[in-house]
Amino acid sequence: MGTGSGFGKVILFNEHFVVYGVPAIASAIEKKTVAEVKRIPEGIKLRDERDATPNYKEEKKEQQVDSLNRIVKAMGIDGGLEIWLGGDLRAASGVGASAASCTAIARAIADEFGLDYTDEQINDVAYEGEKGYHGVPSGIDNTAATFGGLVWFKSGKMERLKVPEPVEIVMGNTGIVANTKAAVTGVRE
Repeated sequence: MGTGSGFGKVILFNEHFVVYGVPAIASAIEKKTVAEVKRIPEGIKLRDERDATPNYKEEKKEQQVDSLNRIVKAMGIDGGLEIWLGGDLRAASGVGASAASCTAIARAIADEFGLDYTDEQINDVAYEGEKGYHGVPSGIDNTAATFGGLVWFKSGKMERLKVPEPVEIVMGNTGIVANTKAAVTGVRE
């Protein structure tokens, strides 16, 4: 069985504007999504046992299936997979839940199949998975989920930032499941 994880995140500056080339700063958070993957003869079976905002999983199900298919295709995997998702990152809007799951699944598949993927390769696969959720993602969420830490991000380029001491961040959950595609379109308009 292969295992992997991906960090949750918070975008500190310029969320949604980053899609249009405006620089943004994001920070990974300590909470993670964990994935376990094992081979099965055919198909993809998913057990998503993450704690979630009400209706989040139901509203994101179609996007999640698209994302899984994109990840499997990007990694060139033939045959079936059984995937379990858990961890302490709540599946909710605004915390990078989709990117954390894409990163965790990519790492778990690489582990199960003995693929020696670098973090850069995992990030590329997670970006492909994010397309299932967001159409044309900025790449900031999967970058934070893969590399962790504090990152400055613009148009696919990342710079890791160092802070002399840990920063405390307070986050709240409105309980509303957001549509990122619609929010990004609203920024453009």
